[in-house]
Amino acid sequence: MIRMIDNTLTSLDLNLPSKEDLLTFCELLFTIGIDAVEISVPVYERLEYLPENQKFILNINFVDEMEQYPGFYRYVVRHEANVDKLIYELQLNDAREIVKLRTLRGFKEIRIVGLDDIMCYDSYERILEEIMHSLPGSTIILCPENTYGCASALAMQWAVEFGKNITTSFAGCRNNAATEEVIMALRLAVRHKPNRNLTVMTELRNLYEKFTGKMVNNKKPIIGRKIFQVEAGIHVDGIKKNPATYEAYDPGIVGGRTKLVIGKHSGTKAILFKLEEMELQIPEDKVIDKILMKVKDVCKDNRRSLTDNEFAALVKEVTAYEGS
Repeated sequence: MIRMIDNTLTSLDLNLPSKEDLLTFCELLFTIGIDAVEISVPVYERLEYLPENQKFILNINFVDEMEQYPGFYRYVVRHEANVDKLIYELQLNDAREIVKLRTLRGFKEIRIVGLDDIMCYDSYERILEEIMHSLPGSTIILCPENTYGCASALAMQWAVEFGKNITTSFAGCRNNAATEEVIMALRLAVRHKPNRNLTVMTELRNLYEKFTGKMVNNKKPIIGRKIFQVEAGIHVDGIKKNPATYEAYDPGIVGGRTKLVIGKHSGTKAILFKLEEMELQIPEDKVIDKILMKVKDVCKDNRRSLTDNEFAALVKEVTAYEGS
C-alpha cells in the first residue's frame, strides 16, 4: 500500500500563515490523498491543536521533544535514534553513500533524503533494490531531492516498485518531489486513490502562493495556470476529436479546462475557432487572413498572446477598416 507524507508545512517557519489558512491547507492535502502531513513545531504552536481523525507528523530537533509534544502519529528527527513512532532522517547526497545504511539494520523507520544523482545512473533500479536489501525489515521512506529535475520520477518509481513510502512537498517547494505531480502520476499509472477530489489543486496552489509570496510558474505541471492553453487551431481540432491526442488527462480532474488563446503560433483555423467560441461574426476568408496577419504582428511586438478582450478589439478594428 502506497503511503505519502507531505512536508510542505516544515518550510514556513519564518513567515507563518494564519491558523485558519493552515487548517485549510492541511484539509486540502488530505482531500487529494496525502496520508500524513508533516509540520514543524512553530506551525503546531500556531495551530494550537491537531484536527481529529487525521495523521500528523512532527519534525523535531531532539528525541526528548516527543514527550513535550505528545499525540502525533510519528516524529521525524535527524539524530540517530531507534524508538517507536520515530522516523530517523538520513541525508544521502550520493549513491555511493548507500553503504552507510548497513549500520542501521534493525531500525524501525528511516527516511532517506537526497540521492539527487540516482536517476543519472543506468543502473538506478539496482541501486533502489540495494537500498531495500540493506535494511530488511525496516520501513524505508524515500524523499528524493530535485537537483537534476528527477525527484518526482524517482518518488513515483520507488512508490510503485519498491518501498511504497515517500515524502513530497507541494510544488516541490523543499527541492523535493512535487506532491501534485506524484499524486497525478500515481493516479494515471496505477489508479492510486482514483476517487479523490483533485479539483482542489487550484485552491492549494492559491494558498501556497499566499503563504510563500511566490507565484507558481504558469507552465508548472498540474497546477500551472497556462498548462491547458493552446494556440494552434489544429491542436484544438485534435482535442475536440480525441482529447487523449494532446492531453494526458481531463483538465477538469484538477479544476482546469482547455482554453484556446490567440498568439503568434495561431493559424486561420484557430481564428475561426475563437470567433465561434466568442460568438463573433465570421467574416470572409480574406478578412480572416488579415486578422491573422494583424494578430501575428501584435503578438510579436508584445511578446505574448492576446487576451479575449484584446482579440475582440483587434477583430473589430480590422473588420471596421475592411468595411470602410
